[in-house]
Amino acid sequence: MKIHTRKTGFAKFILPGIILILLVIFSLSQRSNDKHSKKNNKSNPIETHSALLDTKGIEEMIVEDINLIHKDRECSLYFNNSFGAPTLYYIYKDSLNALQKTDRVYVHIHLKDNSKLENGPFINLGLNFEPVELVINESKYYIFKIPFVNKDLEINNLDYFNTGRYNSTTAKKSYQVNELKIDKLFLKEILNNNFKKLVISLNKKAYTKIADKREEALEVGILSSEDSDLVKAEISSGNSGNLKAEIRLKGDWTDHLIDPLKWSFRIKLEDDKTLFGMRKFSIQHPKVRNYVWEWLFNKTSKENDLIGLRYDFLNVDLQVEGDDNVDLKNMGVMAIEESFDKLLIENNKRREGIIISFDESFLWDDRKKTQKLKLSADSYSKDLHSFMNAPIRVFNENKVLTSPNLSKQFKTAKNLLNELRNGNLKISEAFDVDKLAFFVAICNLYGGEHGLIWHNLRIYYNPITSKLEPISYDSDSGHKIGRILNYPFHGKDTLYQQKLIEKLGIVTSDKFIQNLINFKELNSLISNMNSEYNTSFDISILEHNINFIKKQIYPSNTIVSYLYTHDSRQMFVDIENISGFPVVINGLQTKKGKALSKSFSDNIIIYPKERRVVGFILEDSFINAFVSKKNKKGEFRYPKDLAKIDLNYNILGSGYKRSDKIIPYTKEDTDFVNYYKEFSSFNLDSFNFISLNKKDSIIYFNSGEHITNKTIRIPSGYKVIVEKGFSLDLKDEASLVSFSPIFCQGTKEFPINFFSSDATGCGIFISNAKEKSILTYCNFNNLSNPKSSEWSLSGSVNFNESDVNVSNSVFENNRSEDGLNIIRSEFHIDSSIFRNTMSDAFDGDFVKGSIVNSKFVNLGNDGIDVSGSNLKISNIDILEPSDKAISIGEDSKLSGEKVRITGGEIGVVSKDLSHIVLNDVTISNTRLAFSCFQKKSEFGPGSIAVSDIELLNNELDYLIEKNSKLSIDKVFMETKSAKVIEKMYGKEYGKSSR
Repeated sequence: MKIHTRKTGFAKFILPGIILILLVIFSLSQRSNDKHSKKNNKSNPIETHSALLDTKGIEEMIVEDINLIHKDRECSLYFNNSFGAPTLYYIYKDSLNALQKTDRVYVHIHLKDNSKLENGPFINLGLNFEPVELVINESKYYIFKIPFVNKDLEINNLDYFNTGRYNSTTAKKSYQVNELKIDKLFLKEILNNNFKKLVISLNKKAYTKIADKREEALEVGILSSEDSDLVKAEISSGNSGNLKAEIRLKGDWTDHLIDPLKWSFRIKLEDDKTLFGMRKFSIQHPKVRNYVWEWLFNKTSKENDLIGLRYDFLNVDLQVEGDDNVDLKNMGVMAIEESFDKLLIENNKRREGIIISFDESFLWDDRKKTQKLKLSADSYSKDLHSFMNAPIRVFNENKVLTSPNLSKQFKTAKNLLNELRNGNLKISEAFDVDKLAFFVAICNLYGGEHGLIWHNLRIYYNPITSKLEPISYDSDSGHKIGRILNYPFHGKDTLYQQKLIEKLGIVTSDKFIQNLINFKELNSLISNMNSEYNTSFDISILEHNINFIKKQIYPSNTIVSYLYTHDSRQMFVDIENISGFPVVINGLQTKKGKALSKSFSDNIIIYPKERRVVGFILEDSFINAFVSKKNKKGEFRYPKDLAKIDLNYNILGSGYKRSDKIIPYTKEDTDFVNYYKEFSSFNLDSFNFISLNKKDSIIYFNSGEHITNKTIRIPSGYKVIVEKGFSLDLKDEASLVSFSPIFCQGTKEFPINFFSSDATGCGIFISNAKEKSILTYCNFNNLSNPKSSEWSLSGSVNFNESDVNVSNSVFENNRSEDGLNIIRSEFHIDSSIFRNTMSDAFDGDFVKGSIVNSKFVNLGNDGIDVSGSNLKISNIDILEPSDKAISIGEDSKLSGEKVRITGGEIGVVSKDLSHIVLNDVTISNTRLAFSCFQKKSEFGPGSIAVSDIELLNNELDYLIEKNSKLSIDKVFMETKSAKVIEKMYGKEYGKSSR
């Protein structure tokens, strides 16, 4: 930086002083900024200790002096419950002195009966940790939290305790308070809870069969379950009535059976009935899933768009009915856990798909035989315990193998998992890697290693993405981790590693943790549990795992770098990665962060335990960084000036940039290590009508008429711009598959056309695009659904987790189940036409959007069909639908105005807990204008509210099932049938679904 001055007295005497001050300030600022990229960075949140505290509860405790047991000039002491654990709080106001910051807290707990103590007359708790800061009513407080947790401590046996602070080196006490009592303050034992009641009823013969099976399992040490173990029972809860069911014992080890009353049961309801929204579920002693930890694991999974089980707690009674009496066995509080079927998948807002796992029967048969022969665990067969030899099983096997669609899905899923374990596929190729990495991150957060063991894996095949997704199951969370947990088969997959680092960073962030723990809800759950169990939630486990993960993804040292060779144009550095994660090398820089080398065209990635020589092309201004007062000419002087250079890098997936010094000599003479290049199946170079702007990450589909018989596959990270006047004839099952947003902005004069002239081409699939796609003046004609030999979609045009706006476009003559299928996305359709469809025109699954000023003409099935969605419509014409003009289901909401329906079977349908509100509606010449009913037992009735309507020449104006509702101009119509479903789907009204 040059400073031009005038030669005045001011310049001569005062200005140099000001400059000196500015330079000092700048130096201090730069020194502070440098720390941001150094390993000693204190402001970096990933470097800051995480302590989880119920701030609202503590604020209430301080403000209202709840359970204050001591107060003096130095601090206040409170004693309260925290997640079921009795806890002592040290509260300091305003500030901490040096001793309060550094001296350890001690607690000496004296018991009423200390006869069982082995190490002295009292229990000694000694702690040393950072306080948590909390601001209440503009006053600052410092909180130290000391859980009273010890194997010899029962709170009812506590007589008094002494506490204070002391220096561990000098053994001097800086603070002490003696003989504190808590008897009158501690929370009373909870005698009741508000869990729901579940009653299981079975006859004495069935109970005897189950009891005999239990005795057999206890004798061997392992339970082997078969279909023949099932017995008939009846299940009830609340107003459910008595539901027929089949039940059997469940579990592998006998921890599920050892309690004299609390046996684990697998329950399957008959007649397609559901209870708590489930058809299949288990009940078990809460301890076999570590009490509330499994509940929290599933809750976190579901709230973060992963597939989680419904998991809760119930009060359970077992009624054994004899000839003239009923033996009531109060099992008490039990955990209820959802089993694996389509209701689980649909509850997690996924399209029905199959669930697979590794068959663990070989493993358990070998364990059982080992137990029977009274051999030790080292006698287990390695071959029978290996996932490489375990068959792949599918849940609900009979249904899957007799269904052509599900059987096809199973074939694909089985092959994906099999080729993954054989090493022919990478984990990021077989799985939805974002969801898998998030799942593994949550396993690390909660210490749920058990759920990552191969025989505990439960996997969903998503038929939309043709990817596998993990299902949370049997995590046995609630344990401190000593290493980063990984999914089996993860191997040396950089994309998986990158995503895992990203997700580990998310789950340890303050924002995620603050949203994660609902202290009030968790405390309430534990209080209810403690109506029977003496359990607590050890928050320190979660704190440990958070901080351990932080240490692993931001270790104190990550790489060791040695200078290999250099000249005036480039510098070669020998770099070894000594961390547990891949490292991205970014470049060379000064200590102040100025770049000294040119950017790499591709990421330079160094894997854990890998070592390689990396060449850096130096900037033209490189030598200017080494201008000195003595030598005003730029010159790099080895080795002195190398100390002024840092190597800048980051762990793959982490946004935190780091820099380390370069050791000015080689470690040893080594060969260069060629970095791994991942094979890419994307094929942009195969098409002469596609051009690529790498600099701006834009892919162009050039205008003109083109033909292709190859599927176009576009990776993520681009913008796909289809020029106006572009026309593509798809042949030989060719499709367009893109993981980047697509912008098709045609004009009325120069529209964009995707079609198949010989009816052999497939369609369009846009998935996981990060930006909203645009379709304007586009024509999609005579297309089928994108597919391969083992994978297919339902729509000719499909958007999955990819927002889109459609206007002035035409979807016609499609040869697929849906003309346009949008899944888990937001959308807007304006001034568009759907006509001559083979089946549904528009199908939306778990979407939010609107359709306006559009027409649906001559449809092979439904006009508008949505499930689990929120939709608005306006100015819509639907002519001659073969089935339903508008159909919504599975907890959907539809509102709108100016709807005109002419011809077809059924006008408007609301089913399965869905709600329709419409104004200005005309329905004419249909067989049935309105219908509301419940189709699926896990949902509820439907409702329709319409106003300002005109019904003309319809065979029947409405057909409303009992409990469903139709109101016209705020007047409810009379129910016409108790079983509408029996008249639908082609039986009396509508197109046959068979």
